[in-house]
Amino acid sequence: MRRPSATQLAIAAAVVSWMISFYIHHPLVEGNIYSDVASFWWREENLQRGELPCIQYFFEYPPSACLLVYASRLLGGVSITGYYVAFSLLSLPAFIAIAICLSRLAGLPGSFFILAPSMVVYGVYNFDHFFTAFLAAALLMQTRGRWRVAAVLLGLGFSVKLFTVLLLPLLMLDTGDKRKAAETGLFFAVGALPTWVPVLLLNPGWLFEFVSFHASWGLENSWLVWLSNDPFSQSAKLFAYLAALMLIIRAYTYSASFAAKSFLILSGFLIGSPTFTPQMTLWLLPFTASFTRLWAWLPLFESANVAIIFTWFLTDTPTLPWTPPQTMAILRVIALSAMWVTVYRAPTSATFRT
Repeated sequence: MRRPSATQLAIAAAVVSWMISFYIHHPLVEGNIYSDVASFWWREENLQRGELPCIQYFFEYPPSACLLVYASRLLGGVSITGYYVAFSLLSLPAFIAIAICLSRLAGLPGSFFILAPSMVVYGVYNFDHFFTAFLAAALLMQTRGRWRVAAVLLGLGFSVKLFTVLLLPLLMLDTGDKRKAAETGLFFAVGALPTWVPVLLLNPGWLFEFVSFHASWGLENSWLVWLSNDPFSQSAKLFAYLAALMLIIRAYTYSASFAAKSFLILSGFLIGSPTFTPQMTLWLLPFTASFTRLWAWLPLFESANVAIIFTWFLTDTPTLPWTPPQTMAILRVIALSAMWVTVYRAPTSATFRT
């Protein structure tokens, strides 16, 4: 009997992770765990009627996320169960892609990070697993010198959630000359624009609503709420963005590998960001799977991150300090800060397998 290959084991792990995530969030399972996916259905009568998000009604996510929700409604029909199952089935390729990329970036042990608690609990939950699939694939292509493909993949990630743009200048600088840097920006646009352009043409007002919505959002799972005691403090939000900007600039100006800088940029943004939802930790999977020096901090990081959703509904004010979810959030940022410092102090240990 032939032993399964690394790819086959990665796919098997991805399917197991997906099945658990699918079950624990299923709207018909008694005692299910909250997910944004189900929340979209209950809050949006427009979605239930089969209208197109971002074009026929406002939806606070980028265009490809709108298409994923719309496709789930079309494929799943008029019931929340059908919609949820369709979204989950669309999610499965993302789980598999992440696991395969992890196996390439970190070896066979890395592929089993697809079973990390945060991946299971926040997998079929929002859109971050799609984003992470594009991010991990882009990192893999960059390690293999295929920077054009990496740029397209970052662009595709930008169309799901905006944050791959944080790595675009790094990829442009990494190409080594001005012509290739310009090409990198062009290929990024090739990945991003096919879904952005139709939305902006058919509903140009959506962009203003999108910016206004996120500009008005308060502090969520940010350590700064402990200083301001006000989730809607504008001065705390400004301080948060400045803190994130300082960490990002330091990462860009640091002498380190592309892998190390990528981690420092993304984790630095999360440390400083006024909004750090627990599903955003999925972005870090390619790095935590690959950088073994970070593993000492993962038990605290993962347990605190998963505990945020389990404690969120235990209080009427989950965004205030001294509540269980914000206590978990502060423990999480302590662990992530320690991980940032670990990579910063030993950047040569932060590498992907090539």
